[in-house]
Amino acid sequence: MQNELLEMVNNFNENVFASAKRLGDFNMRTFEQFAAKQAAIMNDCLESSAKQYEVLTTAKDYKDAMTAQSELLKGCNEKFMANLRETAEMMTSVREELTGMVEEAVKYTGESVEKAGKLATKKAA
Repeated sequence: MQNELLEMVNNFNENVFASAKRLGDFNMRTFEQFAAKQAAIMNDCLESSAKQYEVLTTAKDYKDAMTAQSELLKGCNEKFMANLRETAEMMTSVREELTGMVEEAVKYTGESVEKAGKLATKKAA
């Protein structure tokens, strides 16, 4: 009887540590994805600044400068919207994976409580 209880506690502890490791790995992957996305956005901003400088220094007149800046702004807006969509997709993926982890943990915990209840009933009988 005690061996069963010790085995159950041991299995529960192993599962908790495995879940903690899995969550830590997931957090690291998520951080790396978001850091890479931020770096890409910063790179886009720097490129836009360089292009804007180039446009202002090479424009022949005010009209050329305004037209070029308008095109540059259009491109920046398109990149911004694409980044927003990609970030939203990343967040959805993060939510789905975390939801799956929680569901697994709840299922396992429920099963463990049920086993403990059966062991307690056996012991009482």
